[in-house]
Amino acid sequence: MRAMYRFHEFSGHTDGVVCVAWSDDRLASGSYDYTVRLWTSDGKLLRTLVGHTDRVVCVAWSSTQTLASGSSDCTVRLWNTDGDLIRTLVEHTSLVTCVAWSDDLLASGSYDKTIRLWTSDGDPISTLVGHTNGVMCVAWSSTQILASGSSDNTIRLWTSDGDPIRTLVGHTYCVKCVAWSTTQILASGSNDRTVRLWNIDGDLIRTLVGHTDWVTCVSWSSDRLASGSHDRTIRLWTPDGKPIRTLLGNAGWILCVAWSHAQQLAYGSHYRKTLRIHTLIRWTPRTHQQFPPMFRNLVFQLMLVRNRQEETAVRLPIEIWLEIIEILSDVK
Repeated sequence: MRAMYRFHEFSGHTDGVVCVAWSDDRLASGSYDYTVRLWTSDGKLLRTLVGHTDRVVCVAWSSTQTLASGSSDCTVRLWNTDGDLIRTLVEHTSLVTCVAWSDDLLASGSYDKTIRLWTSDGDPISTLVGHTNGVMCVAWSSTQILASGSSDNTIRLWTSDGDPIRTLVGHTYCVKCVAWSTTQILASGSNDRTVRLWNIDGDLIRTLVGHTDWVTCVSWSSDRLASGSHDRTIRLWTPDGKPIRTLLGNAGWILCVAWSHAQQLAYGSHYRKTLRIHTLIRWTPRTHQQFPPMFRNLVFQLMLVRNRQEETAVRLPIEIWLEIIEILSDVK
C-alpha cells in the first residue's frame, strides 16, 4: 500500500516564502517580505523576527538552537531560540545567499564569490576563495566536509579548515542547491533541470532527470530525497535516485524544501506567500477520519461506482480513493 501526504498551509508572510529550516518541532521561514517567522509544526505563529532590510533568502538552525539568517542586505543575523537578535555579521560585500551550521561552525555564501566561516558567536574565522561566480548554496556533511555550489556551474568540497578538496564538474548551468544525506551522498540541483548524486569522494553516482524547469532546492530525509523546482512540483526519490512520486505544489515556483525528523516535508513558494507542510500518512482503518467531512463524504460517494453494463456496484480499490482524496485536499 502506498503512502499518502496530507498538507497544512500556514499564512502570515506578505511576500514569497523562499527558505525553511526545522529545529525539532519548530520551523523557521524566511521571505521576500524581509522577515523571519517562527512556527510550531501545526502552524501556530510563535514570533516574527524583524531586522533585515532586504529579502531574507536563507535560514539555518545550529545544534544549540541558534538561528542564522542571510539576506539580500548583505548581512547574516544570529538569533537566539526565543527570536532575539544576538549579532549582525557584516563582512560579505554582496547578497548573502546561503548559510549552514556544523556544530559550532557557521558557513555563509554570497554573490561576492566567497564563503566565510564563523564561530558560533559570529566571530570571523576564514574566507574561502575559489569559485569564479556567486556562491549559491552550502551544506556540511556529518564528517565536516563543506560542499558549495555556484553560478560558475561547479561544486567545490572543502575541509572544515577551509582547505579545498575537489571541484565537481558535471552540471551545465548554475548550481542552486546542495544537501548531504546521512550516508554521505551529496545531492545537487541546478538550473540545468537535473539533480545529481555524488559520493563522498566527489564521484558522480547518478543524474536524476524529471524536472522540466530549474531545480531550486533539495533535502534528504532518512529514506528519501525531495527536490523542488520552478516547474511547480516536488519530486521524491529513493536514496539511489529512483523516482517515488511527484507532489504537485499548486503554489507556483517551489523555492525551498526541508524534511523534519518526523518525516514532515515543509516547502515554500513565491506566489502564494504561504508555507506548506506535507505529513506522511500510512493507511489504517481510521485514516479517513483525518480529513475534513466534506472530502470524506464526497469520496465515500465515489467509492461506489455504478457499472452500467452489468448494473452492479463496483468498489474502487482503496489506493484509488486515497489518490482522489489527496488530490481534492490539495486543491485551493
